[in-house]
Amino acid sequence: SNSWFLTTFVREAGAHAFRVHTIPETSEQLQMIIEDQLVRADLIVISGESGDESFDLITSVISKLGEIKVVIPNLAESGKHNYGLIGPEKTPVVTLPGDPVGNYLSAEIFIRPMILKMSGKTDIYRTTKKVKLSKTITSTSGKSRYLRAVINSDDQAVALEDQNSLTSISSSTCLISLNEKVEKVSAGELVEVVIINSDKL
Repeated sequence: SNSWFLTTFVREAGAHAFRVHTIPETSEQLQMIIEDQLVRADLIVISGESGDESFDLITSVISKLGEIKVVIPNLAESGKHNYGLIGPEKTPVVTLPGDPVGNYLSAEIFIRPMILKMSGKTDIYRTTKKVKLSKTITSTSGKSRYLRAVINSDDQAVALEDQNSLTSISSSTCLISLNEKVEKVSAGELVEVVIINSDKL
């Protein structure tokens, strides 16, 4: 599901996207697939689980092809990421979490701005604005969060009920941005929202 989502997401960002393959079981197979893309790709995005062996497999293979760093963003609903440059042309590569919600957030926060910048755009970030919160929300202390939400008829941000559901991605029109210091925001307080679907507003 992540590969189909990423293909569509990248195309909506204005790039030519090619869905290539699911993650194979052996390093030799994966290396062959990645090397085949190096002749045409300006950016390689790989979605892999951090909770099973596939992330370690991906990390091992791309590390043989270039310089790679493993990072864990200070972001709730996220996980391990890889980024670096691989192949003779130093092609950028990014590995995103396998969890669909974490995969989506990383695509929004990291991949979309990369694609727009590589395409020569100067305005690479989503529109943001301050709106009042409709209901009190709490957040995990120590981690930034992006809650899927909608803007109601009173121009208030309404966080969707089931943040773990995939439907929260397709139903949302904005993301409520909460930094790592926020533990609670009361109804009526201002929050920053990132507009992700202005057509539904």
